[in-house]
Amino acid sequence: MLTTSNFNVAASAVYSIGLVPIVLHFSNVSELGLWTLIVQFSGYLSVIDAGVTSACIRRFVGPIARKEMTDLSAVFKTAFLVSLSQGALCCLVGLLAYPIGLLLGIGTGKLILFSSVLFTQFFLVGIFFLVRPFSSLLLAAQRFEINNAVSSFATALSLGLIWLGFRMGFGLWTLPLVSLFQQAISSSVTFVMVRKLDLLPHFWWRQSSNWKGISDLFQEALDFFSWSGFSVAGSSLQSIFLSRFLGLEAVAIWNVGSKLGSFAYMLLSNLFNTAFMGLAELKERGDPQRCCASFLNLFISSISLLSFFAGFAILLNPLFISIWTHNQVTLPPSCTGVIFCWLILASILRGLACFSNVWQTRKVMRTGPVLEFVSLLLFLILSLVNPSLLFFSLALLASQIPPFLLAYAPLFLAACKSVNVQLSRNQCNVVMASAVCFGSSIIIHILSIQLTVALVILLIASLPWFYFFSKSARALMGLHRS
Repeated sequence: MLTTSNFNVAASAVYSIGLVPIVLHFSNVSELGLWTLIVQFSGYLSVIDAGVTSACIRRFVGPIARKEMTDLSAVFKTAFLVSLSQGALCCLVGLLAYPIGLLLGIGTGKLILFSSVLFTQFFLVGIFFLVRPFSSLLLAAQRFEINNAVSSFATALSLGLIWLGFRMGFGLWTLPLVSLFQQAISSSVTFVMVRKLDLLPHFWWRQSSNWKGISDLFQEALDFFSWSGFSVAGSSLQSIFLSRFLGLEAVAIWNVGSKLGSFAYMLLSNLFNTAFMGLAELKERGDPQRCCASFLNLFISSISLLSFFAGFAILLNPLFISIWTHNQVTLPPSCTGVIFCWLILASILRGLACFSNVWQTRKVMRTGPVLEFVSLLLFLILSLVNPSLLFFSLALLASQIPPFLLAYAPLFLAACKSVNVQLSRNQCNVVMASAVCFGSSIIIHILSIQLTVALVILLIASLPWFYFFSKSARALMGLHRS
């Protein structure tokens, strides 16, 4: 499932890369910023899920693994009813599309268009909320590979539909049309796979449902909602800050300039999301030591690989943006290094947050994301001293430090100590080599060394990393086979 989910992320990357030239060809940078805001705010409706989907996946894992499908009937019906009400709420939130446009400072000339398209997007999200319980069954069974493959194809095909929509003069209305196409394809495959694998509890609709069942589901969902809810709140805060204080062009510039970092973050998040079910199963079976050791191997390897990528991305990002946008968009050079430092810290936090979910440490699961949001809010307020993309990126970077030191790192260290799991010598070497590789890139970037020479120097500095990481990768594959 990991392979096909990575295909899905790769297809999303192709989609994002192809989207920008198409929009810029038919319109301008401000229109790209408008498109970005609509996509972001329709995505923020995931907060209405309130952690229910994650809680359902966690609940479904045990019965599906034991093949006790009758135990799923009551909780599945409860999940379906909750998703139905959440979908209706999404449609109602669409009525706030116009006030959201005012909050973002959208000009009067584009406000009506923005609010109309955003309302339509909200409505579509609400309708397809009903599919979530069925998708949770597939995810809990770790059988989402067909969905990922079909979704990848639909996402790539959407580029052609976007080009056709702009060509026919639909403009921003192309967005909800493409969303409808993608969601319809994804939902159809979900229903087919659930039926084919016989994962749907028989006669689930006949089960009695009461407020206690809904209350228990929400109580468990709160543990997961804290992260997703405050993550969405933090993303919304960033979008509002960029649009209101720096303008629509700044939204587009930031979206383009941070795209390489966003792709890498998506891949790492996808890796931990996919590993979550397997790690949770180890914990459920009463093997916390193996669970912790497996996570540590995965964590060190993935963050190390990400650091290596970030080192080269710092040097190549300006060239990537220039080619991608045909020199229509330029990111301030001072922001580049900060973005990829943020990428590493944010990815570390994402991995440790996943561990807290696996370990079911409710205090950290609930308070960690709150600390992340408060930290972000505080540093964004401080950045208003000099509103700019540089100070915005510095605020994002600094906001990662308090939750790391005060919440996630202490939990992880305490868990490793409790089950006697420690870093191996080679893992320590991987960490050190990754730090040298990334640190060398930062120094080269600051010194503004010519690109060809800089890449040669960085390759030489990366040789120890290649050696130690290859040893770590072989150990990880051996652990996976066992």
